[in-house]
Amino acid sequence: MSIPGGLAFSIYVDWFNAHGKSTRLASIGPIMLICLNLPPSKRLKPENVYAAGIIPGPKEETSLGLNYLLMPLIKALKELWQAYHFSPPQLVLQDPLSVLPSSQPLRMWLPCAS
Repeated sequence: MSIPGGLAFSIYVDWFNAHGKSTRLASIGPIMLICLNLPPSKRLKPENVYAAGIIPGPKEETSLGLNYLLMPLIKALKELWQAYHFSPPQLVLQDPLSVLPSSQPLRMWLPCAS
């Protein structure tokens, strides 16, 4: 990262059938944040994935609907971008360490429009 103390996250939404392999269909989609500062081998481990929310079914949202559902999360991340400062207690620093979440390109799989 080019920003000292900066964090980069990828937003990931994955739809799945809440009823497993049943013929009943009810897709739900968890919204997950993946920290890109971690090594690739550790990024997707359950203890390192932040579940930001769940989009209820019964069907997958359209791209436009997904935009509206992600707006509160994006707004919160933009507020954090304004700079949240903290000083880690184990370090003695002259200036507080600034943690700025970086806005990376939104990485998600979307259904192809026909």
